[in-house]
Amino acid sequence: MATPMELMMRQVDWRETGQQPSAENLPYATHSGVLEIMGHRLRCYRLNTGQAVFDADDVHRFFDNGQQMPQ
Repeated sequence: MATPMELMMRQVDWRETGQQPSAENLPYATHSGVLEIMGHRLRCYRLNTGQAVFDADDVHRFFDNGQQMPQ
């Protein structure tokens, strides 16, 4: 059964980033999108590992003072 976060991430319109693997074999974003939560827009990325991560600045604004990301 999917977690609530996994269900929310299914709402994201994922778009390919075109990024390629680095020489250091570090995770990289294969897709990007925006998750809207309670009127806030959080940029998110799907890594080549399958993990989804959020833009740190957007998360900070969401929890700090509710400002939205620049458009």
